[in-house]
Amino acid sequence: MHSRAQFLLRQTRAVVQQQQQRVHTVRPLLFKASGPRALFGDEVPNPATVPQPPPNRLHGSYHWMNEKAVSIISLPLLATAFIYGSHPINDMLMGVVLPVQVYMSFDQVLTDYFHARRWPVVSRVLRYSLVAMAGLAMFGAWRINTTDVGLTNYCQRLWNANKTKKEEDKREE
Repeated sequence: MHSRAQFLLRQTRAVVQQQQQRVHTVRPLLFKASGPRALFGDEVPNPATVPQPPPNRLHGSYHWMNEKAVSIISLPLLATAFIYGSHPINDMLMGVVLPVQVYMSFDQVLTDYFHARRWPVVSRVLRYSLVAMAGLAMFGAWRINTTDVGLTNYCQRLWNANKTKKEEDKREE
């Protein structure tokens, strides 16, 4: 009886050890390297010696406040376009505010996912591309507003293009 209890105890210990080994081998790498020693080796860097980006007044709370202000400004512009239709002043304001809002939103995405310290070349290329696209969008909106029907009517034509095409096809038949 004594040997049977020892056998069961040894078997239980072996099963527990196997389960613990499985747990340690199945854990993702993220959790294995979560300690400072695993990330930095034997030396943990002093926070005072880690290079920090220079403080910039435009980033942080001012940047967030500007993003929210542009978002809030775009709501009445879009509502005015839907309620009253096309108006040159409203179209010009939308031609500036909407590309600025898109620029600020994508700039935040680039800041989060392509940080300059980790991706120096890619970050710079993407930022310059974003500035170029925002400038082209503003130029395109200006051209539509000054030489064509305006942004509101242009979007209305795009929205109803398929319906208009079907009506023209019915008339031809």
